[in-house]
Amino acid sequence: MKKAKQTRATRGADEKPTKITIATRGVDAFEAEIPRYRGPMKTGSMPKLLKKDNIKKRFERTNIERPPRSAKQINFGDQMPRGSRRDVRLGAERQQYVRLRIRVSNGRLSVVDSHLVDGPLGQVTAFPSGNAYEVTLGDRLLHAGALPDVGVQRSFPNPRGPREQRGHYLTEQSVYEFMARIPASEVTRDTIGRIAVRLHRVKEHVRAEHVGNAPLAQQFERNIRPVAELVGLPESALPEAIDRRGGRTAKG
Repeated sequence: MKKAKQTRATRGADEKPTKITIATRGVDAFEAEIPRYRGPMKTGSMPKLLKKDNIKKRFERTNIERPPRSAKQINFGDQMPRGSRRDVRLGAERQQYVRLRIRVSNGRLSVVDSHLVDGPLGQVTAFPSGNAYEVTLGDRLLHAGALPDVGVQRSFPNPRGPREQRGHYLTEQSVYEFMARIPASEVTRDTIGRIAVRLHRVKEHVRAEHVGNAPLAQQFERNIRPVAELVGLPESALPEAIDRRGGRTAKG
């Protein structure tokens, strides 16, 4: 006897599978409690391996190989040990120089005033045409500077005036002043009588990569010639004498 083939109803495209409803006693399905899972319980003390004392002991037990100390001092070149950079800056601040006010009157030099300046003293390497000064001790150059417009009075042109007033006119003065500088450490009671200040005439602009210790007339003999000289400084130019009368300044 043949069994009749059962046909399964085809589900339409808009039909969706229904969810299985969990039946609970006395509790609505939507208010069912979600099961919770407890993690590891926290303890009142830290794990043994994380304690600070144990970590410290572990590092103390570690054998660390240290390089042997060498008795020979290592040359670091331009590098400076820690703390020495501040010492260098303080040393630069302790450097001083004497600023002399020199008066030129009819070709003769004299010291009018002097001040003690805190800070290092730089050396120029170019001397434009005009004048220049140098301070020497014997055959050793202590400092030199450029004086391009010293002793010269410039007149401004008058474009609306007569023809002779429309150009620049330079008039040389018979009395004028300039500033000369010298390292304070070079000015002592033993050297003050031998320090010389010279005023030079610069014919053409000269420039050098480095100014040596020789006087300017020897280094630039073709372009520089002396026109006035003062040998010996007054005792009022001594650094201690300037300091006693309150002649110290922080600007050059």
